[in-house]
Amino acid sequence: MSTLTEVSFGEWLRRRRKALGLTQEQLAEQMNCSTITLRKIEAEERRPSGQIAERLAEIFNIPSGERKAFLRFARGDWRSAPSDSKEESPWQISEKSPRSNLPAMLTSLVGREQEIADVREYLSNKDIRLVTLVGPPGIGKTRLSIESARVVLSDFRDGVFFVALAPLSDPTLIASTIAQALGYVETKNLPVDKQLMDGTADKEMLLVLDNCEHLIEGVASLTSQLLSACSRLKILATSRESLRIPGEWLYPIPALNVPDDDSPVDMETVSNFPVLTLFAERACAVRPDFTLNADNVETVAAICARLDGLPLVIELIAARIRLMTPQALLDRLSGQFVLTADGMRAAFDRQKTLHNAIDWSYNLLPREEQILFAYLSVFSGSFTLEAVEVMFSGKITEKPLPSLIALLLDKSLLKLAPDLKESSEARYTMLVTIQEYAKDRLREMGDEAEIRNLHLAYFLALAEKGDKEIRGPNQIEWLNRLSVMRDNLRAALDWAIETGQTEMALQIARKLHWFWSMRSDHNEGRQWLGRVLEIPDAQFYPGAYAEILTQIALHTWLQIGAKEARPFVEQALSIARANDDKHNTARALSILGVVLAHQSNYVEAQIKLEESKALFRQVDDKWGYAHAVLCHGIVPIKQDDQANALALHMEALELFRQVGDQFFQCVSLRQISESHIKQGDLLLGEAELREALMLAQQLDSKHEIASELWNLGWAAQFGGNLVRAVRLSGAAKKLLETVGAWQQNVEVFESDFAPCRAALSETEFAQAMEDGRAMTMEQAVAYALEE
Repeated sequence: MSTLTEVSFGEWLRRRRKALGLTQEQLAEQMNCSTITLRKIEAEERRPSGQIAERLAEIFNIPSGERKAFLRFARGDWRSAPSDSKEESPWQISEKSPRSNLPAMLTSLVGREQEIADVREYLSNKDIRLVTLVGPPGIGKTRLSIESARVVLSDFRDGVFFVALAPLSDPTLIASTIAQALGYVETKNLPVDKQLMDGTADKEMLLVLDNCEHLIEGVASLTSQLLSACSRLKILATSRESLRIPGEWLYPIPALNVPDDDSPVDMETVSNFPVLTLFAERACAVRPDFTLNADNVETVAAICARLDGLPLVIELIAARIRLMTPQALLDRLSGQFVLTADGMRAAFDRQKTLHNAIDWSYNLLPREEQILFAYLSVFSGSFTLEAVEVMFSGKITEKPLPSLIALLLDKSLLKLAPDLKESSEARYTMLVTIQEYAKDRLREMGDEAEIRNLHLAYFLALAEKGDKEIRGPNQIEWLNRLSVMRDNLRAALDWAIETGQTEMALQIARKLHWFWSMRSDHNEGRQWLGRVLEIPDAQFYPGAYAEILTQIALHTWLQIGAKEARPFVEQALSIARANDDKHNTARALSILGVVLAHQSNYVEAQIKLEESKALFRQVDDKWGYAHAVLCHGIVPIKQDDQANALALHMEALELFRQVGDQFFQCVSLRQISESHIKQGDLLLGEAELREALMLAQQLDSKHEIASELWNLGWAAQFGGNLVRAVRLSGAAKKLLETVGAWQQNVEVFESDFAPCRAALSETEFAQAMEDGRAMTMEQAVAYALEE
């Protein structure tokens, strides 16, 4: 390859800026110009003015004798390019620039610096000769290929050539199109593919083959021949699926990063998300008075998140700013609005709307792939291969479902979901924008109701199995599995309610109760359980109806208080007794006993809990009996009868160990520790609380973690470490607030931590409380586990 330094001014400027450790914003400030101007200069979309070029010469200390050559270089004379060598003379004259037909770009490329660097590294590797950029419609494959090729132009002595294959429909024209791009004149007595091989045989050349997917077989065959015959040729291809030939290196293009719920965005952090810059630039192009500011940045971030960070979609939607405000635009982001947003007249038809872009890929699919693609739109969030096989094995028989999934994955219409600690199996997902298109195809097929019913049946079965598993030795595994599938469970339940499938709606809701409870999703649990009870004929299913009333009572007690929970559980008990339903009578009695104990009605609470335990024995429900014993232990705790409380909770702990339920082992340990501490054994009580806290952390139960932090704070107060006590209580308060369970604890806090408030100064107490509230949950747990 050429040893001459043949680099564009924009690339030279970018390198020098980075060598000095300057951001674009910092250098732009020194240049007295806007960041957008600098970005366009670096992207070779505009030349610097004479004034800016002179300022750059000052910033980079260009010697006065070389300023004229530098200014010519800055204004477009490639022969005056600065050298990267450390010789006294920093200029090196290139005899000629490599040939190139790379199209000029009319807009800046935002946020792809890392991707360009990655592709350049691939193309600089002597052992890599074919790189394929793959990705879904709208990800920006063509644009990245052009900018990556422009950056490596000087590395290919014989040129860099762009070949647009999108307009072709006849694979026999591929070779001729490449030859035309190279400027070869075809001869009648030599096949064009042979002419290509002969003409390129010893050339240091890069071919950019753009949009290969619709001609994939022909492109793959010709590419393989060319690379075999031309030892110094390299090819950069763009496609929605791989060429699948020897020597191919795939580069999946990621979407632009978008802010999520855990990464709030403001004007200080906006530079971390180039997607926001892209939106702002394209919005300014159609509405000059638009600016990204503190008032609209969160709205724009929400828009970009809804658009999956796809550059094409963001550009199309940003153009709508000329018609409405960012908030109005966000409110209008329905599936059809996004899919049909139109672009510029000069664009290819496939790039005028997202619908057209996806249509391009969809129409290339064989019929069985089209059908499965549409069916998969029924999933919400991610899904597993097992779910696909169970749901659709009777609907698609022409080809194995795993093979079809692999083909859709290869064609960038599916993607692997990010690995999560909660999941042990591969999961797949669709970009939301692609899923909206797939849903339209499903509706057109007329199969939507049938497919959504298959989805409901599968996830009802999952919820039923999960309800059993999360109360046994596989508890953590199944809590995680249900958590990963939460969006699908919600979608299934919503469909059952929407279509009046009352029995299935009641069943899936009641089976998710303990999942919601153990994962501290009390608000969500109450909302769903309340919704299913509002179905007009829900009362015709008295068993499910009574159980759900009891479940609502439990969530209400944990979040609000005993008084508010009591009407629900009393109604549940009345229905269960009227239907001679022993199981639901036992469930209601155990929760009613807890409620009565918290209302200081200890005699009645004792009676209810004894009856509950007897009924659980009659129906042979070991887990239910263990839970009733645990609930029974609350009565002596409230009466300050530590001996009986300890005995009942020790019994509950042993029973839960026998069935393998770690969550209620955790609760039992917490109650046991309270009795030990009140009996004077502080060290044992704290050790039990730390054991419970570690269990709660494994279970990811925020409510239980908060309870352990609270009790460890209370234990620290017993031990005289008042500042630690207040810090832990502050962390617990904050965590309880996040799960909506603080209201009933306000008075309890004042009572439990009154000695701290009395002993510490107002300033000390307030500072310790602030320290605790400032901790993340992970920091609070680590602090609490310190001996």
